[in-house]
Amino acid sequence: MTNYIYKQFNEDTDIHPDQREVVTAPLWSNGQAALTAIHTSSTQNITQQEYYIECFNSQSNVEGAESQFSIAYCDYDSSGSSTGSLGTDLYIRPTKTNYSQYAQLLLPVGIDIFTFNDGEPTEESSNYVYVINVNTARFKDRIDTGNWQFSLASLDHTGSVNPTASMTTLIDNSSGTTTELNGQGGRQYRIVSGSIIDGIYSEDQTPWGLFYPDNGIFVLNGKALDVSCSFDTNRAPDTGSGTFNHKRLVTSMQGATSNGLYFQGRTNEVISSLYYFARVRWNEYNYSNNPSFYAGNTLNYGQLKHPTMGPSMGTAGNPETFITTIGMYDDAENLLAVAKLSQPIKNTFDHESIFKIKLDY
Repeated sequence: MTNYIYKQFNEDTDIHPDQREVVTAPLWSNGQAALTAIHTSSTQNITQQEYYIECFNSQSNVEGAESQFSIAYCDYDSSGSSTGSLGTDLYIRPTKTNYSQYAQLLLPVGIDIFTFNDGEPTEESSNYVYVINVNTARFKDRIDTGNWQFSLASLDHTGSVNPTASMTTLIDNSSGTTTELNGQGGRQYRIVSGSIIDGIYSEDQTPWGLFYPDNGIFVLNGKALDVSCSFDTNRAPDTGSGTFNHKRLVTSMQGATSNGLYFQGRTNEVISSLYYFARVRWNEYNYSNNPSFYAGNTLNYGQLKHPTMGPSMGTAGNPETFITTIGMYDDAENLLAVAKLSQPIKNTFDHESIFKIKLDY
């Protein structure tokens, strides 16, 4: 008869090495794969809006509203930034700051201009870009390549949605390329015209931008948005609070969303798992170490407190104990994890059990 309190795992037979599993899930809050509405916050102050606009899944003052992504306008030449209410030149230009920030985060060392179509900076480059930065809590490890799309509506001369112009839907080119462009920002794909269902629209060669799935960032070519979506980006310095070019992208995406062309996406997360096999042999854990299990004030393995606990009517012949919980301890007997069984498992001298415990991290 063996009555264990702790039993050590055998590293060779009881512990399975790391296993990795790729798990995909909806990108947006509340398990939604399609963002059916894009709202901005009325509480975001002017200073913050000079740098970015936060976008929510519902009105920001409604319970359950959560930030989904932010939109920023970035300009290498600091155009579109405020010069101060009296025309005094400011040394800190929000659009220049934004461009430098994303260039340092995403581009290789020594490159400070975003370049599209795999060309050199002197060929297909843009001094001004629009950035969609998905909230980290939404995309977790990375955005799933080939599993997202969003649409843009063309604008009119006032910056409003042009109801008579066509919409453009964008995806990445991961389905049409075998080469991943690896930079400081991780994997990099081109943003192209197309849809998840129909794939790449090959007739459109517009250099729309770059997609960085490991950072949850979409960099859109400002020149392409001006030509193909009539953004008419204002690159002149402005007095006061600035021109807020990034509102153009917000308006464009809201216009597409209101027409049923939703921002769709999924996350891609690698889950590492470690398996432990807790083996309970026929002569292990047949008795409880709780004093209430036995008669008297001390442990008396020969006398059970309640005769009904064993078929031998009060003797320790074969008590019926039940396993409900498995505790995992370190070498100092500190409880680290608890595995709860879905239902109690009867443990007797003529029965053995193996419990598979999965730890995800």
